[in-house]
Amino acid sequence: MKSANFRSILAFGALLLLILSGCNTTYEMEVDAISNPSITDAESYIIIPRDPETDVNDLRYKETVDYIKTALSGKGLYEALDAEEADMVVEIDYGMEPPRQEYRVVEEPVFATIQQPDTIQQVAQTDPKTGRTVVYNVRVPGRLSRELIGYEERLKSVVVNEKYLELTAKENTLVTSSDIPPQEIWSVQVRNYDENNDLREYIPIMAASVADYAGEDTGSNHNVRLKEKDDVVQFIKKGIVQKPATRPIADTNEG
Repeated sequence: MKSANFRSILAFGALLLLILSGCNTTYEMEVDAISNPSITDAESYIIIPRDPETDVNDLRYKETVDYIKTALSGKGLYEALDAEEADMVVEIDYGMEPPRQEYRVVEEPVFATIQQPDTIQQVAQTDPKTGRTVVYNVRVPGRLSRELIGYEERLKSVVVNEKYLELTAKENTLVTSSDIPPQEIWSVQVRNYDENNDLREYIPIMAASVADYAGEDTGSNHNVRLKEKDDVVQFIKKGIVQKPATRPIADTNEG
C-alpha cells in the first residue's frame, strides 16, 4: 500500500512540475564576453548595425535596438544624443543560422499500468423472512492506473536553430582621422541552440544576458539559464530605458 501511495505522489509531482515549467519557460544561453581592462570609463554610446546594408528603419531592428538600450541601461550606460560626443560605438548583429540536424540524448518519461492491491469489504445482508443478518467479506479488485515509474534515455534527432545576438563596443573615432583602427572596449556574444525558430521571442532573452555580461570577461563560454519570469527578462521586455541627455552639469550660478 505504501508503494502505491509513493508512485501516486511521484506521478502527481511530475505532472505538477510539467505544468509549472510550461508556465515559466526556461531558456538556455551560451555567453562569451571579453573586455579591455585599459578602458574603464566609457559610458555613453551610439548603436550602429554591423552590416552597413541593414535597414535601420526596419521595425524588427528598432525593436532589437530598444531591447539593447534597456540592457545597457542596467549596466549604467546611456545613449549619447550627439554621435560625435559618444564614448563608444556599439556595433550590433543578430539573426539565426540555417537549421541543422543533430542527435541528442534526451530523457523521456516511462509509464506503466499498475494494478492496485485488492481490498476486503464487509457486507451485511438481512434475511427478510427470518430477520437474521449475516455479515460476510467480499474481495474488491484493485483499480488499474497508469503511473510514472521513471525516465529512460534515448537518442533523438532534432532540428537545431542557432540564434545569436552580438555586441561589440569600440572607441568612437567619428571625429578623428587615423589609419589606426579603434580599440575594442568590450564585446558580448550570446547564442542559443534549440528547436525553436522564433527569433523575435528570443531577442529580449538574449538581451537580458547582455544586461549581465556587457563589460565583463567570462574567460570562456558561459552557460546561462533564464526564465520567462526572471526579473532581468521582465526588465528588458518592459523597455525601461534610463538615458540622461548629457552628463550632469554643475550649477555655476551663485546666490
